[in-house]
Amino acid sequence: MRKTLLTLATWATLAATAQNSNVVSAYMALEDNKLDEAAGLIEPTVTNENTMVKEKTWRYRGMIYQRIAHSDDASLKAKYPDALEKAIASYTKANELDVKGVEKKANDQALRGLQVLALNSGNDAFTAKDYDKAVALYAQSEAVAKSFGEVDSNAVFNSALAFESKGDLGEALKRYQQCISFGYDKPEIYRYTASLQKRQNDLNGAIATTQVGRKKHPDDKELMLDEVAFLQEAGRVNEVETSVAEALQKDPGNCVLHSLQASIFEAKADPKSGAKPAEADMYKWYDAAEASYKKSIECDPKFFDGYFNIGVLYNNRAAYEYDKANNEKDNTKYEKLKALADATFMKAVPYFEQAHQLKPDDRPTIQQLKTLYAKAQNKEKFEEMKKLLGE
Repeated sequence: MRKTLLTLATWATLAATAQNSNVVSAYMALEDNKLDEAAGLIEPTVTNENTMVKEKTWRYRGMIYQRIAHSDDASLKAKYPDALEKAIASYTKANELDVKGVEKKANDQALRGLQVLALNSGNDAFTAKDYDKAVALYAQSEAVAKSFGEVDSNAVFNSALAFESKGDLGEALKRYQQCISFGYDKPEIYRYTASLQKRQNDLNGAIATTQVGRKKHPDDKELMLDEVAFLQEAGRVNEVETSVAEALQKDPGNCVLHSLQASIFEAKADPKSGAKPAEADMYKWYDAAEASYKKSIECDPKFFDGYFNIGVLYNNRAAYEYDKANNEKDNTKYEKLKALADATFMKAVPYFEQAHQLKPDDRPTIQQLKTLYAKAQNKEKFEEMKKLLGE
């Protein structure tokens, strides 16, 4: 029995000695850049009771896998696809075992470098559209930052982009919102968050997020436009008008904003529901809409919507004038009102013609011109429009 115990003790001593030797041999192989050999030697040491409790064992392991993770040898990296993850785990474990903090500075420096590598590798995977790999690498970067009591907001943001790109909108939204809570205070974070909220049918949430972003970035034009678009879609008309006016103060040369403001004025002149305005107010809003549409064209002479919309404005205004004339019993007054309606209607011609030049294949524009040329008894151009419509 005593002999058996001595034999077991001897084997235990030999095993411990062997693993201690492996730690040294692994380091020597690392020094000779024999990374595959070094990895093979170090692995048994992290499960041996004698060597697994030593800081040096884990630090060497971290160094080996760190070198593999940085290697340009594709076959070696393919053999150890989790080298980066193992390197991070090893240095973290080394720090846990380094009670006196003798190697902490070196281990921390290595971890910082691995954090950068994880983030950059995640970006490479994202560019290659390997979004699952990108998410995993960003998570490693986050984990290192967390070990230092920090938040890697770049990794969180980039992972949100990766989740969105791979179609996981719920996780993407969660990550974008985390970025905001972490203080990743860039305009695009509010835009991306609001965009996902809208896509998930939370329009009011999208508006709220955009408005928070605007308070922090009052001069950001894209956030202004987003707020206007969301408010308009939600039918919050009064807020839209205020938002557009504020946006125009910041961006007076924005043709889209002028056109949007014109449409608001036009809706006031001819509301789709509710009470109609008094005639004087109607004319006031039509005039305001006309001025804003013209301003949109001044800002961008090639702005198709500006030309088309002002043409439609004259059509709508003429329709009111024709109705008014048709309800007039006095022939003299009727002729006068009809002449005004005709003149208003024909004001649309040059604007639709300009729209047609900008988009020769736009059928609604061609249809409008056909009607106008018929009214003007311009047979040649009328036939030209019919031909373009295939009639």
